[in-house]
Amino acid sequence: MKRTRCRSSGGDRYLCSSGNNEWSVLHFSILSSPVSWSPFPIHFVNLYGRRDWPNLPSELTEQIASRLLRYDVAEYLRLRAACKAWRECICYSSDLDSRFRPRQWIMLSKGDGTRCRFLNLATGACVQIDLPELSGHHIESSTEGLLVLREKTSDDIRLLNPLTRALTDLPPITAALRSVSPDWSEDWKTACPSRIVYAGISDETSPPTVALFMRGHLWNIAYAKPGDQRWALVDDKGWRTFPNRRVISDGELLRYVWYLSAVTLRGRIYFATFQGNILKLKLHPRPRLVPVVNDQSSHMIWHCGILRHNVVSYLVPANDNHRSLLMVRYYSSLDHLSPDEQRRMKRRKRTTLLKLPGDRPGQYKWHQLEVFKVDLAGKKLIPVENMGHRAVFIGDVTCISFSIQRFPSVYGNAVYLGMNSHCSIACGVCHLNDNRIEPRLEHVLEGGGKAPLGLDKTLRGPERIVPLARPCSLEEYLVCHVGFKYGIKD
Repeated sequence: MKRTRCRSSGGDRYLCSSGNNEWSVLHFSILSSPVSWSPFPIHFVNLYGRRDWPNLPSELTEQIASRLLRYDVAEYLRLRAACKAWRECICYSSDLDSRFRPRQWIMLSKGDGTRCRFLNLATGACVQIDLPELSGHHIESSTEGLLVLREKTSDDIRLLNPLTRALTDLPPITAALRSVSPDWSEDWKTACPSRIVYAGISDETSPPTVALFMRGHLWNIAYAKPGDQRWALVDDKGWRTFPNRRVISDGELLRYVWYLSAVTLRGRIYFATFQGNILKLKLHPRPRLVPVVNDQSSHMIWHCGILRHNVVSYLVPANDNHRSLLMVRYYSSLDHLSPDEQRRMKRRKRTTLLKLPGDRPGQYKWHQLEVFKVDLAGKKLIPVENMGHRAVFIGDVTCISFSIQRFPSVYGNAVYLGMNSHCSIACGVCHLNDNRIEPRLEHVLEGGGKAPLGLDKTLRGPERIVPLARPCSLEEYLVCHVGFKYGIKD
């Protein structure tokens, strides 16, 4: 570790290098630090009148570290790397401690091998990290900035913190899958898309409990915490929270909840159904599903003998601190509205309807896109017409939102529709201020040919789809990030 000191008006500034031409800046303003003791004890100044930074009082070092940790775990790690003496007096946790989760970081892309690109949505920082821990594993999902890995041979589940490189071991998932559906134990490894679609971490228990949302012929949620021997499943009674009045072709009721997105918020796991209902997965004292918002009845239609969804709903963190939620609801048609309601909404100057070109000249297809603020205390959805300077990206893999003040190339007060998702249509961006739409970004298949418009289950990996031109814009990275588990291939 090399350190170069330069003087500044607020204190000493250190440029710290790890030897890989990656420099970071540490700036400590001792004079402005609100501490109870004197900022300059006698032993802190050496014989030459200079500050002896390695002998900084341990109490002050710990306070600086705690403030950096509240801001970003990456800054905390840089402080530890700057000085051996500081590293010895600063604690470090390798478990699922919520303080060390890189919530603001997302995996933007994955290249060949184990090198990945990560982006901080709050600060705009972008780094490339070699993660040899990915070798021999599949990336199944992510939560709170942690990568959910499945070992290829033993099916063990592991959580990887890409910044601290800490690994948390969990039981193999095969037994849990077999208990949901017998055929899953045979075909789930080759199933596309993967059976594991979302993950969450609940801090209701100690140690925290990890939940995996599984999708297939039957849907269920498996949960386990470090030290458990096997995964358990949510009781079947929990799926009757929102009984579905529709019946499938053999006359049986649809008794399980169809979920589309899951979010960890303040140590609690929330997820949304296709229709827009919101539930909380409560794991203490016993696992159960708790209704939070029961907003509407099921909107499903029959098409060629198959029951299809007319609406999809996505939960999105509303701010950088993950303290509140937004819901984006997209209707593929206006069948949920009466003819009179459709006519009235089409006449309005300010409407949530999207007018897209039809199959023939002069014809149009009407869709609807709504944004709501989730009132968890009031258990209701509040319509939102203006998100200010925030941009929202929605997709079947994950959903994100961030301030465009750090990313001027991205539109604010706009919703971006991700690739390879249920919401994928010819429209790529919807501006909420005037309901203006823009075409989606062009992508192609790596082997040639245009990328499919909607959800395509034949796409077995992100290496199959690439932007039309390089270098990629930030929007191209993000619309693929929310639609593919690996993002764009670098």
